[in-house]
Amino acid sequence: MRLLKSLSTLLLAAATFGFVGPSGSAADLLTIGSDAPALNVEHWVQNGNGKFKPVTKFENGKVYVVEFWATWCGPCIQSMPHLAELQKKYADKGVQLISISDEDLETVDKFLEREVRGAKADEGKEDAKPKTYRELTSVYCLTTDPDQSTNKDYMEAAAQNGIPTAFIVGKDSKIEWIGHPMEMDEPLAAVVGDKWDRAAYLKIMKERQEAEKAMQQIGELVQGKKFAEAVAEIDKLLAKGGDNFQIKMAKLQVLLMGDMTDEATKWTETLFKELGGNTEMTNMVAWSLYEMTEQGRLKSDVMIDQALAATEKAVAIAPKETKASIMDTLAHLYALKGNKAKAIEIEEEAIKIATGQDLEFMKQFLVELKAPAEAADKDK
Repeated sequence: MRLLKSLSTLLLAAATFGFVGPSGSAADLLTIGSDAPALNVEHWVQNGNGKFKPVTKFENGKVYVVEFWATWCGPCIQSMPHLAELQKKYADKGVQLISISDEDLETVDKFLEREVRGAKADEGKEDAKPKTYRELTSVYCLTTDPDQSTNKDYMEAAAQNGIPTAFIVGKDSKIEWIGHPMEMDEPLAAVVGDKWDRAAYLKIMKERQEAEKAMQQIGELVQGKKFAEAVAEIDKLLAKGGDNFQIKMAKLQVLLMGDMTDEATKWTETLFKELGGNTEMTNMVAWSLYEMTEQGRLKSDVMIDQALAATEKAVAIAPKETKASIMDTLAHLYALKGNKAKAIEIEEEAIKIATGQDLEFMKQFLVELKAPAEAADKDK
């Protein structure tokens, strides 16, 4: 769930400040059913422990995953264990996973020497050390392409603004699916098993890409500080496209950038009301407001109070598997309001039911919450 919190902020930033994609019409976009562009990757850093060879043109009858990442991208790094598991699962079924960064080789090599967050050393082995990212990613093809040619052929051509993004290339060398790698399990299984409905997904993807193109144009208005015009265009897009969470969050961002605080406050109230019992989405909005405040982009006690109230309601009705993450957001909001005692109380309860990487993040935040008090006790 921590990944989803981070992802919402990443998508928001990409939509508002994102890369400007191709200038052509929606019909020119690389999309579902398009021929997958040939790869022109400069450095093949990992090769599946010798199992795979560098790819230029795709081979018919095989399935490929072309994924874009960067060393600075938290969600990309969090996706790596999942990518490794997928490659292991499908290695003998004609699937090759190729992960591409546009950073220089030195940056990527340096990153790969880092220890995997939360990894433990193998017990019983002398001088055992926790696994590094080089070891973790060794099962698939991790690469870097500093001239960004592959990024242009895929990400820009498909109007994709945020990373990580994965493209599934099917057995006939055509694009089958585009999306976040943490969401590709079912599509990949269907493509491998010859059960994928390409036509049905094409319709979904075209609508999504048209919205992405519109958001790129809105981003240009934002960069030109034409905030009122940008909001007007977002409203048109919402009226046309219906219930798109990313676009709604982008509207909030633009309102705040344009110092339209009253309108932003009303829009936040609308967002929380519309989300109702959707506890995960409520958590995303609340976390985004928290992060914007921490970064100095939001200065509104009213909006933080709105987030706090909505998050408290979400905690009360959230299912067990997401409750800890929402409680963590609530603790952050209380800390932001200066009520550290309440924040500590909530975070301690969240830690009791948290698992995985969320647990490590929460323990670290609890240490930060308690640190000032502990320091004061020592000074006495």
